[in-house]
Amino acid sequence: VLAWEERRMRREVRATANRLANFDDANLRRSARAAVAASARVERALEILADDAPEHLLVAGRLRLEFGQASLEELGQRADPPMTKDAVAGRIRRLLAMADKRAKDLGIPDTESVVTDDMLAQ
Repeated sequence: VLAWEERRMRREVRATANRLANFDDANLRRSARAAVAASARVERALEILADDAPEHLLVAGRLRLEFGQASLEELGQRADPPMTKDAVAGRIRRLLAMADKRAKDLGIPDTESVVTDDMLAQ
């Protein structure tokens, strides 16, 4: 009975470890897809706005382009001075909103127009 219980516990531990590894893989894939889409949108935003946006928003956008696969937390660590993940996300969000508003006013494609199904399916 003791040997059976030990095997069962080992299987349980192995199954838990495998599940956690699978979750990590899925999260990394999701993050990578989001980063690719965000990079494409930021690139379009910078085309629309050129340098006509507050510098702190442009800096966040340029960080996203320079480090396309990086997480928001990593982008914040690379900023000078460093920023929180939320600060980076907020600045990129405001940059995109500003570009989308300008695109709408000008009647040109917005930042969402550059995100393809292929980018999201990688």
